[in-house]
Amino acid sequence: MLKGMLKTGNPHPSLRELITSGVKRASKKEEKLLFEVHPYYGEVINNTAYVNEKKLRDEGSTGDFVNDMIFGESLHNLDKTSPYWHSRLKEAANNDPEVMQWKQDSYEYSKLRGEQRPIDEWWNTSRFDQVVGGYLLGGKDANVHTMREWNKDLPFGTNFRNELEEFKQALDR
Repeated sequence: MLKGMLKTGNPHPSLRELITSGVKRASKKEEKLLFEVHPYYGEVINNTAYVNEKKLRDEGSTGDFVNDMIFGESLHNLDKTSPYWHSRLKEAANNDPEVMQWKQDSYEYSKLRGEQRPIDEWWNTSRFDQVVGGYLLGGKDANVHTMREWNKDLPFGTNFRNELEEFKQALDR
């Protein structure tokens, strides 16, 4: 049974509930062990979402940042939880020249910071979901402090931006 059904009794959960049902939150002990070794803000490993609440809070995250992080991390599994939306968004991004230039520029910057994976592996594993999450959760008033520099003026292109807007509207229907 999906989480949304358990919370609301609704046999037709929202798209957001469907997406977040693809991960479970790590225990505090599991998070402590991971973040002692890797100082990430969040991570998904084998469908388990880890959120470094202390680091996020200490660095300025506010409001409902934990749920925003869980949703953002669950986007790693969008291809499994909503293949339909994953395909729509991926196709729109891949066919938008502005987004593809941003992909290349971001990859070049990441390589300067130590990225070694091929560009498509990096995009598919780490960056694409971050771009989607940045559009949905970013802005100057974002709960997650690292999302405050994301804004709608970034090069989301035209087709990709339209798909992201449709996805955003579908999330809480």
